[in-house]
Amino acid sequence: MEEDTTKTERSGKKPKKRAPRDPAGRRQAIIDAAANLIAREGSSKITNRRVAEEAGVPLGSTTQYFKSIDELRREGLAEVARRIEHEYDEAFRVTEQGIQNATALADFINEYLSDQQRVHADAALYAAAIEDPDVEDITRSAFESFLRRCAPFMDEQRAKILCAFMEGAIINSCFMGVPYDRETIQKAVSLILEEDDAAK
Repeated sequence: MEEDTTKTERSGKKPKKRAPRDPAGRRQAIIDAAANLIAREGSSKITNRRVAEEAGVPLGSTTQYFKSIDELRREGLAEVARRIEHEYDEAFRVTEQGIQNATALADFINEYLSDQQRVHADAALYAAAIEDPDVEDITRSAFESFLRRCAPFMDEQRAKILCAFMEGAIINSCFMGVPYDRETIQKAVSLILEEDDAAK
């Protein structure tokens, strides 16, 4: 031991310090990587190897933190749902600042649907929910969260109709590669909010 220390001192090199362990940070990095892959390619393409490569961690890390690929997949989908909710938070934050009308909401929806990666992430979440009861719980929770966000601005019935329109527009945009045109989106939102009737 003394000889090794002497050699290190003679070489002038300081011994490398190990990076501090961060299990929570590594676990989240793996979840983020799974969510990124789901957003780009869908949940069916998730494998331990691909997630590890995306996260930049050793392959064994995925099995260390997650019991199965299904558990990792669900955590990735849950992260996708959290990201979607964050996007809705931003939209309603703008509304709370005083732009409470169909035009502002249509602008947000149009921008949201123009992001193909985001659209595919939403579609992947819907598709997974059809086959996996655990993912169905994630989507149900996201739906209920959406209704709560809408509550200050519209009644529950309109909020449900708006959510149904968004889901349909997302699927359509995913298939067609482009969103509905802005005028169609604004007309739909106006009808949901009944702004056309109010203007008469």
